[in-house]
Amino acid sequence: MSAPDPIPPDTHVERLKGQRVSTFTQAGGAAALQSPDTPLRQVPCVSERFRYARAYWTATLRNLTVTHALKAEHVGTYASPIVITPALRAEWQRLFNDCGDRTDPDVPVPYLYNQSVGTLLYTRLIADLGINFRHLLHVQHETKHWASVADWVSTDRQELHASLRTASRLGDGKAMISLRIAIHRPRADGGVLLGTVNDRFIIRSVPDADLEKLASGRALLRTLAELRRKEPQLDATASDSVTGTIHVPADMGKRFGRVSGDFNPVHTTRWAARLFGVKRPFLQGLGLRNAMIRQLALHGRPLKRFTISFASPAFLGQTLRVVMQGDAFELIDESGLVVAFGAGNATT
Repeated sequence: MSAPDPIPPDTHVERLKGQRVSTFTQAGGAAALQSPDTPLRQVPCVSERFRYARAYWTATLRNLTVTHALKAEHVGTYASPIVITPALRAEWQRLFNDCGDRTDPDVPVPYLYNQSVGTLLYTRLIADLGINFRHLLHVQHETKHWASVADWVSTDRQELHASLRTASRLGDGKAMISLRIAIHRPRADGGVLLGTVNDRFIIRSVPDADLEKLASGRALLRTLAELRRKEPQLDATASDSVTGTIHVPADMGKRFGRVSGDFNPVHTTRWAARLFGVKRPFLQGLGLRNAMIRQLALHGRPLKRFTISFASPAFLGQTLRVVMQGDAFELIDESGLVVAFGAGNATT
């Protein structure tokens, strides 16, 4: 195992799980992979329709039928290459142009074009943990752009590195896990880090024996308290506020599944949503993420660091109101509830 390249003493360093990342290198100021290589596994992209569907449903059915547990000590790390085709990019752009309130194709929007491969890597981590999908709730997403947005948007060949960051007990049979994907250029092209994606999930009905093995997540309870904030907080009439709309048609869950690879039927059918304790289908959390980041991009908001927390389901067949004030934003449904909120800013 070779040692990582030396990092200049004045370089800021973020330590990822299993990786050492420099935000400034001698090769042009971009972050670069500096850890021993994780073995690459070929995982199909959603562009490979039949191969992807087979891999997705095999993993999903396994994770829906497994005996529920949370075994953080058994989790591996996974990496896969991906090639983002022009056709897939065009599908993403067409989808979110259709649901937005304005079209401006000259503005680069950092969509998660690689999400389908990321989804399959996440399913492997979740399988290692022993989690049954029925007890999994996505509550927060964060993207950090280490390279420019233009580089993020234009890089067709990437490597995704997925790992478990933390697993913490919350009490009352609940735990929270944080999963991360680091997105790089291929190693043959220098392994430059484009960005990191971090997702937090609440795990419900965790067996007591598994909870006892986890570190306390008491500090995370504030995050959960914020998710109960249902009433809008931002002043849409303030002079520094900008508003917009996101249309969520009845088939949005199915359409987003075609570009993202997230085919979970809770986003397409009423019976599946009810099985998971929700009254009707709702948009995928990362569907909201991509629709919102488009709003920020079109209005010239900073995108270096983007966070979004999911407070309530964004049910299909409605129009959401967007309020942006300073770095903060809220997405409000037709009943006046905040379905998601967060911030986009210029620092990591």
